[in-house]
Amino acid sequence: MISFRYFTAHFRAGLRPGRVSPGQESPVPEEQELHQPSRVHKKDSGFWREFGFGMTCQYRSDFLTIGGFDVEVKGWCGEDVHLYRKYLHGDLIVIRTPVPGLFHLWHEKRCADELTPEQYRVCIQAKAMNEASHSHLGMLVFREETETHLHKQAYRTKSEAVG
Repeated sequence: MISFRYFTAHFRAGLRPGRVSPGQESPVPEEQELHQPSRVHKKDSGFWREFGFGMTCQYRSDFLTIGGFDVEVKGWCGEDVHLYRKYLHGDLIVIRTPVPGLFHLWHEKRCADELTPEQYRVCIQAKAMNEASHSHLGMLVFREETETHLHKQAYRTKSEAVG
C-alpha cells in the first residue's frame, strides 16, 4: 500500500474523482528518481524517470479489466512494464507526464542470482542509474586518468618553479 503523505497536495488533487475517470484514463506518471544520498552533489540529486512504470494511479475496476499484473513474472523487473503495455493495448487513455513533487526515494537494489539474464541486466542498469549522476559516475570511472593528469600537472609546475 502506498502512503499518500509523501505526495504533494497538488499531486493528490489531480487524483480525485472527476479528474481521472474509471474506464477512461489511467495515469502512469514520470517521477523524479533520487540518487543515492551519499553521492548527491548540488543539482545532481536525481533525474526524470521516463522509462519507469512502477508508480501508477488506477481504479481497481480498470486494473481488473485489463487482467492486473502478469503473475508469470518472477523476481525483480518487468511486472510494471507488462502492466503498462496492457493499458496501452486496452481502451483506456494512458496519461504519461512528469509530475513535480512525485519522488521515488533511493533504496538499495539487490540484483539476485535467481533473476533471468534479462532481468539481471536491467537490474544492474537501474542500479547504476540510481547510484549517482552521469557526471559523478564518469568521474569514478576516469578517476585514475584524472589523478594521473593532476600528478603530471603538479610535477610540471614544480619543475618550472625549480628551473
